[in-house]
This record gives sequence, structure tokens and C-alpha cells, in this order.
Amino acid sequence: MNKRILTINIFLYFFIFFFSFSVNYFYANLGVFPIDTFAFFVTAYNILLERHPFRDIWTTTGPVVDYMQAFAFKMFGLNWWSYVAHASIINSIVSIFFYETLLRFKLNKYLSLFYSLSFSILGYTVSGTPFAYLHSYMFSILAILIFFHCIKFKSRTAFFFLPVTIFFAFFSMQNPATFIGVNVLFFLGIFFYYNFQLRLIISLISGLLLVLIIFFIYLITTRVPVENIWQQYFLFPLSIGENRIVGNEMAHITLSGTSTLKNIFGHFKFINFFILIFFLLTILEVLKKKLLKEDFIINFSLIFLGISLIFNQLITSNQTYIFSIIPFLGAFFHIFFKDRYPQFIKTQFFIACLILFCVCKYHAEYNIKRKFMDLQNVNLDNHIDAGFIDKKFNNLKWITVKFKENHKEEFNLIKEAANYIKKEKKSKMLLTDYQFFSFLLEENLNIPNRWYTHDNNSYPLKGHKYFDFYKKHINKIIDSREVKVVFTIGDPKFENFQFYFDNLCFTRNKINKIMNSYNLKKCN
Repeated sequence: MNKRILTINIFLYFFIFFFSFSVNYFYANLGVFPIDTFAFFVTAYNILLERHPFRDIWTTTGPVVDYMQAFAFKMFGLNWWSYVAHASIINSIVSIFFYETLLRFKLNKYLSLFYSLSFSILGYTVSGTPFAYLHSYMFSILAILIFFHCIKFKSRTAFFFLPVTIFFAFFSMQNPATFIGVNVLFFLGIFFYYNFQLRLIISLISGLLLVLIIFFIYLITTRVPVENIWQQYFLFPLSIGENRIVGNEMAHITLSGTSTLKNIFGHFKFINFFILIFFLLTILEVLKKKLLKEDFIINFSLIFLGISLIFNQLITSNQTYIFSIIPFLGAFFHIFFKDRYPQFIKTQFFIACLILFCVCKYHAEYNIKRKFMDLQNVNLDNHIDAGFIDKKFNNLKWITVKFKENHKEEFNLIKEAANYIKKEKKSKMLLTDYQFFSFLLEENLNIPNRWYTHDNNSYPLKGHKYFDFYKKHINKIIDSREVKVVFTIGDPKFENFQFYFDNLCFTRNKINKIMNSYNLKKCN
């Protein structure tokens, strides 16, 4: 009997991993939104060329995604599969840990399986490919789960890995990791106020020391200046958030503009539903004086988790990616309700049915229609195999918004651009939203940025308080690498960079519909 139970348990873990991996892998291969899909493609490859984020590439998002992808390229080869496998593995790991946590919270294995699979369908799958916001979100969810192990089971291992996980979340993307990290630290302080245990604090400090060691090793081995990290990852992104919150002219979206009743209560209605009922039932149990301090901490951390994710989404200029928090909140509400009101079986059944409805709704909208990639109004059946560009892209079903009617034209333009770059023997730089040309040609193309949106969100424009720092960055690349020609492919325009140069002129040559070249020369 024990062997049979063990076999079933092992099968369920493998099933969760396989399902979570497969659902992400399938939808990651369907359609592309170049500026986002390939954002971490070439920066990861550049790490293999000893060009590092912050030092050689201007980036306002965390380097964890890049280094993990560089490792994936090393492990699985320079191909599209390794890119998609990276995100799929993250989806599987978090889903499995979610399942294990629900089991430890005494939810039966089949309901735990249901909630973990529901989470995986709406988890990384909305993007499918590695993306900073999703990495930060998934690591933050992992941190919350580890935090629950700290509170509920007083696990020293959990206390050790808590700061490590928060570190990886934060250095994937500042938010939502910062909001969730503050949430964890606040409730951790409450926990230690009532449960001061030196052994747990020592474990927490040990994990923190490991994080500091990892950070210092990173600085020493990559020789990334601390000033670069401070400017690119802290000060400049803070200015973006500040502009959006106060709503000045440098922000292309504002908090006041996104904080409408429709956005807050309509778009996030199911998240708000679980926040509200969690709050009401928790307060009711507090008034009855029947709620343990541990349960109080966990419930309110879940409430603030939902609120902080909604707030973060309102100041984020991306499509919504947090709907997987619905089965997450639903699972813990199911546990809380089951423990407090076991007689209401029908209500528990209603919770599960509501989650199933939400999963079907957002799966259809965000996965099947690929809304996160802005492909919801595109006929995805018109895709073509990206192996036409290069066999490294085998299995990718290429379809984009811009060339939705003629993908072969886009492919031919890309192949023509690649051949033109390859023939150019002078030192060159590439600005593009198709961030895979270095990878495609296996050549250092001196890319200066991860993104090129000319709106004070990718890099500071003239008049911005960090303009001089970015100006120094781009001039350093051109001077040190003796760049003679700059190529642009897609939307980036080198004319937009004219005010970064004091004594540099250029002549423009249009190569094809999406490509231009700029021959650099000293001004007279």
C-alpha cells in the first residue's frame, strides 16, 4: 500500500512538471512581439561574449534573466528551444512548489493538483518566453510560499532560502519584487515580535550573507562598476516610477490615468473578490478570538499580496500578467474556509468552480489569443515556421502584428539584413527590436541597449537628470570599439541619438523597408 501511494505521489510530481512545462512551451512557440519576445535573447548571448549587463549594455531590468538564459544556452545549445525551455522550467518549478505547499497545508492531493495546474496555465504562459516582469513575479510567488513555510512550520531551511529567493526576484525586476519583499519583511517583523527564536534569525542572516557573497562575487568576476548598477537599476527606474505616479510630461502612462474604476475593480474583479472575502472572514475570526497569530499573518500577507500586485500592474506599461494569482489566492482561501467551516461543502465546491471559470476565461484571452503579445486581433493560423530564417528558430510559429498579412516579406527583409551585416567588415553597432542578430550571426554587434523606446522609459532623453550618464555610456561603446557604422532594424532610429554626440556626424543609407545604415564620421 505504501509503495502504491509513493508511486502515485511521484507520478503526480512528474505530471505537474510535464504539464506546466508543456503548456508554457506550446504557447511560447505561438507568435512573437519582437521588442519583448527577444528582449533577453541577445543580451544572454552577449554574456557568452563577455559583454555584461550594466557594464556593456544599458539595461533597466535585472540581470538574473540574462545570466540564467546564458546558462541555458550553455546547457542546451544556441537555439530557440533553450530559450523557451528556460521559462518553461521556471513555470514547472513554481507550480510544483505550490502543490507541495498546499499538501503541507492539509489540502487533499487532488485539489492541490487542480490549483497547481490552474496556476501553471496562467503563470509564465501568458508570455511563454523569458521576461523580467514574469521572472520577478514567479520568484516573488516562490518567496511568498517559502515565507508561509517560515510562519507555519518554523522551518530553518525556509528562513535560509527566503532572502535568497527575494534577491533573485528583485534582480530579475525591481517590481513586483520590491512590493512583495516589503510585504514579507513587514509580516516577518510581526512574526518575530511574537515568536522570537534565535535559531530562525541565524538561518535568516545566513541566507542574507549568502546573498551578499553572491553579489560581491558577481561584481568581482564581471567587473561591473557599482555606479552603473546604481544609476541604471535604481536611480533611473525610480525616476520612471516617480514620473508615472506624479503624472508629469516625461511619463507615457500615469497612475491617475490607469487608476479608473474600470481598471481597478473591473479588470481585476476576481482578484478583488478574494481580497475582500479574505479580509471579511479574517476580521470575523479575529473578533471571535479564534484565529491563530500564524493564520492572521498568512491571511493578511495574502491580502496585501493581491493589493500590491494590482498597484504594480497599474503603474506598469505592459499587458496584465498577474491573473495566475487568482488560483493562488483561491487555493489558500479554500484551505482557510475548509478549516473554519468544514460543514459548507457546497461553498468549497463553488470556490473550485469559480477558479475553473477564471482559468478558462483568462486562458482563452491571454494564452490562446496571445494577448500579452498584442496578437489578440491577429489570425494566428497564418503563422509560418521561423526555421525559414535559421534552423536555430525551429518550432517557432512566427506571426507578428506589424507584418500579420505578409510574414514571408518580413522573413526576407530579416535575412537580407543579416546578410548585409555579415558582409560589413568595419566595426559596427546594431540598434534593433529584433534582438537576435548577434546570436544569429554569432558575432559581437556592440548592442548598447536592451530596448530602444524613445520615451524616457528605456534610456534618458535630453533634459532628463540622468541624460549625461547615458550619453557617457553610448559614447564609450562607440569610442572604445571604434564603431564606424551603425545599423538600425525595425523601429529604432539613429537620428534620435544625435543629441548624445558632441562631434559625431553620419550619413544615412536606406537598405530595405526595415533597415538603415549610418556611416559615422567626425564633424567638420
